[in-house]
Amino acid sequence: MDITIQREALLKPLQAVSGVVEKKQTLPVLSNVLLTIKDNRLLLTGTDLEIELVGFVNLESLIAEGSTTVSARKLFDICRTLPENVAVRLSIEKNYLVVRAGESCFMLNTLPAEEFPSLEDTAYSVQFTLKQNYLKNLLTKTYFAMGQQDVRHYLNGAFLDIGPHSIKCVAADGHRLALSSIQDESIGDVQARVILPRKSVLELIRLLGNDHDHDVTIHIGDSRFRVTSPDYIFTSKLINAQYPDYNRLIPKGTTVAIGEREVIKQALVRASILSNEKFRGVRFQFEPSKLLITANNSDQEQAEEAVSLEYDGGKMEIGFNVAYWLDVMSTITTKCIRCIFTDSNSGVLIEPVEGEYSIYVVMPMRL
Repeated sequence: MDITIQREALLKPLQAVSGVVEKKQTLPVLSNVLLTIKDNRLLLTGTDLEIELVGFVNLESLIAEGSTTVSARKLFDICRTLPENVAVRLSIEKNYLVVRAGESCFMLNTLPAEEFPSLEDTAYSVQFTLKQNYLKNLLTKTYFAMGQQDVRHYLNGAFLDIGPHSIKCVAADGHRLALSSIQDESIGDVQARVILPRKSVLELIRLLGNDHDHDVTIHIGDSRFRVTSPDYIFTSKLINAQYPDYNRLIPKGTTVAIGEREVIKQALVRASILSNEKFRGVRFQFEPSKLLITANNSDQEQAEEAVSLEYDGGKMEIGFNVAYWLDVMSTITTKCIRCIFTDSNSGVLIEPVEGEYSIYVVMPMRL
């Protein structure tokens, strides 16, 4: 291998691939990035055996082909700290990858490319094209509600319910639920139901851009989920489980309150300062045209906030984890929100008053 490439062209895919590579690995080669020359392009591959990411860079100069693996972190740190717009030469000399840029020279240990594992090939039965910002929005509006190390492993990810010309993305952790959906003719007449693992969801959010003009191709198999773009190929294993019927978790209440999202959010931010640090509980007291928010902690300190609402139901008192509400308030972008209640012992349904189709459910807590 002997190639020359611009620092900026190398840095972007190297940063993306380094995000997939785990810092602590059982196999030393999994800390490395696989460098391969193919069709006058440099392919950079990282994997943790659950996710695989391949980034592409067009080469300026190719003297000799070849492949090797080298520490992803060290190569990224070197490129990151090099001067801007410098040409970087990568060459293999003996068992080292030699990195030259200007007056700088680095010799990195390598491991043979043959030792680098790859996710086995699988057949993809479903394929469709989607604008990348559509997929990113679906994941961004729901990911915060995914479980973390929940014993119900199917909750540790996002559920994609794909039907003809539509996708619903659902995340839940037993205390809250987030659901966002889109309609798009480009999805085609396909059907699939898959659970993407938590790490895969977070990596995709990082990878996907907000550009309306760029499409990605999605491939779905029995055990794999793949996203292909001109810059990378992202492949993930799927969580093999049955996702619960999320429609049963959506409350069918009749009591409605409508208020300004930002006003409610700021009141919750202030009240949360004096909430219990461990349980983060706040009390909502609904009265005609008004919401009272109170919080207190073990030091007997108390916060009170009053917010004007469109609400003509009866008096109701209900406790919530304030962090769950703040996550929802930070995700919705519309001016006003609608809250639909059943009673003080049931979850509340929160949704934007207009525009985007996303709904959120937050379960109550006892204070």
